[in-house]
Amino acid sequence: MLEVSCFWCERRHPGDHALSVCPACAGRWTTLQALEMSGSYALSDEAIDEALTRMSPGNYALGFMDDGVFDVFYVGRSDSDVRRRLHEWVGRPTHGESHASPAKAAWALGRSGPLPVGAPVLAPVASATSSYTRFAYSYAHSAEEAYAKEWRNYDAFGGRRVLDNETQPVA
Repeated sequence: MLEVSCFWCERRHPGDHALSVCPACAGRWTTLQALEMSGSYALSDEAIDEALTRMSPGNYALGFMDDGVFDVFYVGRSDSDVRRRLHEWVGRPTHGESHASPAKAAWALGRSGPLPVGAPVLAPVASATSSYTRFAYSYAHSAEEAYAKEWRNYDAFGGRRVLDNETQPVA
């Protein structure tokens, strides 16, 4: 393989030809293409206000960046104001404990098996205080359209067995 520059981010990576895309950019593009959304953005009040400029029904996805790829762990919708709904998620704990990004793993000091006392060991990946850090969104023309898209996203990203959503989409 050749050492080439990514077509999108211009970082160097192994590739088959000069116009190849690095794995991080390919993963980000594939995720957002599947969601049919804009993003990902930092899940903060400022970023939400900057990205979403109108009141509208819409859809959103929440998750984390992991090695340059937006990993989706929750999909949702708002039937009237997706911007307001996203503000409600800022700083709120995640719904699941098993689906947090490995990058969110906390380091703890402790003794585990044959490791010496004081050696770092991984704590659980998520805790009651972990929050989603990124979001993507799209506007919808109606509540019905947002509901249909929420189902498509829910199914496409693995539904309850993969996502942190506590229930399937409800009308």
